[in-house]
Amino acid sequence: MSSDYIFLCGVMWCRYRQEDAGSELMRAAQCEDLDLSALALAMLREGSRSPRKRAAFTVGSFDGTESAVLT
Repeated sequence: MSSDYIFLCGVMWCRYRQEDAGSELMRAAQCEDLDLSALALAMLREGSRSPRKRAAFTVGSFDGTESAVLT
């Protein structure tokens, strides 16, 4: 398990509440590598503090004007 992987799992957990990412964070939090464990715990903590964010997308029409915003 690498710190990059744990960080990306943390992003997926914090942003989208993806269950697999949360499971990986829990597994990493229990590993013997203290740095990975601390990173996983910090990402789990951050995910529990911040509300789930939704991405907003603007849909444009063919003439270049914005026609709607989807969230």
